[in-house]
Amino acid sequence: MQPPFARRLLRSPWPYLGLGLAALAMAALLLANWFYEHDSRVRFRVQAAWASVQELIDPQAAVVPTPVILAAAPTFAPSPTAPPSATASPRPTEGPGDTATPAPTQAPTPSPIPPPAEAMLTGFKHQYQLYNNCGPASLAINLSFWGWDGDQKQAASVLKPNQDDKNVSPRELYEYALTLGYDAYIRVDGDVEALKRFIAAGYPVLVEKGFTCVKGENCSGWFGHYSVFVGYDDAKQVFYLQDSYRGPNITMTYTDVVLNWRAFNYLYMVFFPAGTEQDAAVRQLLGPALDLEANYRAALERAQFEALSSTGEAAAFAWFNVGTNLHSLRDYAGAAAAYDQSRQIGLPYRMLWYQFGPYVSYYYMSRYQDVVDLATFAIDSVNTVPGLEEAFYWRGMAEIALGQPDQAAEDFRTALQRHPGYKPAIEGLAQLGQTP
Repeated sequence: MQPPFARRLLRSPWPYLGLGLAALAMAALLLANWFYEHDSRVRFRVQAAWASVQELIDPQAAVVPTPVILAAAPTFAPSPTAPPSATASPRPTEGPGDTATPAPTQAPTPSPIPPPAEAMLTGFKHQYQLYNNCGPASLAINLSFWGWDGDQKQAASVLKPNQDDKNVSPRELYEYALTLGYDAYIRVDGDVEALKRFIAAGYPVLVEKGFTCVKGENCSGWFGHYSVFVGYDDAKQVFYLQDSYRGPNITMTYTDVVLNWRAFNYLYMVFFPAGTEQDAAVRQLLGPALDLEANYRAALERAQFEALSSTGEAAAFAWFNVGTNLHSLRDYAGAAAAYDQSRQIGLPYRMLWYQFGPYVSYYYMSRYQDVVDLATFAIDSVNTVPGLEEAFYWRGMAEIALGQPDQAAEDFRTALQRHPGYKPAIEGLAQLGQTP
């Protein structure tokens, strides 16, 4: 015989209602988890929202810290006129690498025939990126034009096995593409006319540029971002982009492209199926930019002009580009001084998530504490797991120079945790007589 209380409980609707609500909650949780695992846009929104919460809890400094001791600015005579690329139409990372094929001494000249007033490439398989995944997603979109049927998850499994890795460099994209049977050229000093020339000839262009979040997007502030340029229209003064965050065939004005591109030294990548025929066509389209040193020197002239003719953040980016081009030309003293100028003006705090020339230049100028301070700032600027293997590596190298081998070994091992197989960190440990 059941106790009176048990009988009353069984007759009451509340236990059944509670069990039903618990079952609904469990079903909702399982459904939400399924969408999180299988829908990249849901996964991105959840992760971006969590990052925003952490940003509110622990807000970051707005800019990269200024140098304690400011080196004298590099001196160069102001050009009476802008270099051609600085005023190209509409006229109102470690440094990049080249392909395995050496550039000839005499670079070809692009065809004098101007591109048509409009062009549009089709046949892309668009993908919305996973969190921190614009590099693999953009590469997958770009290569889909050439028939690659892989996706961003396949690319990311090699390029960034750790989802928290904040950056996939142009060089990493290039080296991965080689394993798939594709080749590429990476160049700086791009302009509107170069983009139009490649698109009109049938080559989409992968561009690394700045990206500022707008109201309604699940992000805030300034980031570095890849987009695939697939078309243009002179009448509307717009490019068409396959963008892994904002969507397929979005438009961006010629003027806005140049303004956002400055933050990355006007870097662009042209991918194509490996082979001599395609390679010859791309080399012809590159023209003088085929010669890598000439490309850096042209980019340096442009950056110098912009550094002297710009103000505010535009000037900070221009000085940073002066540093990047001097660093790529192995003038580390001039590069360090230029980076000092850019930091003094003020750079977005995420800048060091994507470009590492300051670490290299300060290191070779024996400014080891600057390397440690900047790398530490970059690491601390990430509210989630700091997937910045480059910062850990260069901090480790500076710590060796400062006589701190134990700290260096710890940083190298952390770099390997963030990016398994990261060769510089393995070499850093070897320098200390240790194995991964």
